[in-house]
Amino acid sequence: MGILLGVLAALGFGASDVFANIASRTQPSISVTRTALLVALVFTPLFLVLKPFTLSTSDVVYAVLSGVLIGTSLLCLYVAYSKASIGIVAPVASVLMAVVPLMVDLFRGKSLSSVSALGAVVGVTAVAFSTYQPGGRGDIKLGLLFGVLAGIGIGMSFTLLDLTADTAGLAPVPIQRLSGLVFLTLAAPFVKAPWIITKRPARLPAIANGLIAGLAMGLLQLGYRYGSAGPVSVAASQFAAAAVLISAVVNRERLRWWQFVGLLMASVGVGLMALG
Repeated sequence: MGILLGVLAALGFGASDVFANIASRTQPSISVTRTALLVALVFTPLFLVLKPFTLSTSDVVYAVLSGVLIGTSLLCLYVAYSKASIGIVAPVASVLMAVVPLMVDLFRGKSLSSVSALGAVVGVTAVAFSTYQPGGRGDIKLGLLFGVLAGIGIGMSFTLLDLTADTAGLAPVPIQRLSGLVFLTLAAPFVKAPWIITKRPARLPAIANGLIAGLAMGLLQLGYRYGSAGPVSVAASQFAAAAVLISAVVNRERLRWWQFVGLLMASVGVGLMALG
């Protein structure tokens, strides 16, 4: 069940990233990030009704730290998307996003079965295959740098969410979105940019980004309740493949043969983790 929820979260994150990429082309990345967090904050409190919860002090601390990291990481990711194409940035970010929780799981003594471990390796490799695109527009080196920072930060943020107790339910998600928004608001005096996006044509993509990403985060949190952080995060890391696929459809781009191989490998990897 955890793996399935991770896959659904990946589809959501992939779709939200396409909208973020569109919005970041014409508006500052920090404005896109704050708009997305604000939109998510409007409806994610409804999660509190869906699942009973009891919050401890440690749950709140983990959720707040996760929010600071996710706000910073999303900002880095959207900056990366504004500098280089999704096909260049997403593979790096998503692989690191998957590796960090896996390493934390192993450090905490949570061993993977041989089948799950094989699935994780296949899944991480699949990301590189399915999203790799030679060449690309913009400043590729700068895009990769911010992509690396984003991947590590998102992985750490997801790990912190997993550390919250099962009794916390989905409550850490709205706390995470709120703390991320507050953190980026405190950065407002240091960055000359609109607090949120109110102008067309970036307004609707930014709103769609926040809506879909908030729902995906809720699915991911549910996934952590039903499975270990490592395998669930690997499943969620397939967001990069989803983003490239959706972007290819929207922008009418042709997928390469190795990307189809990568998508097949992603399916095999997720299947192996589910069996394990």
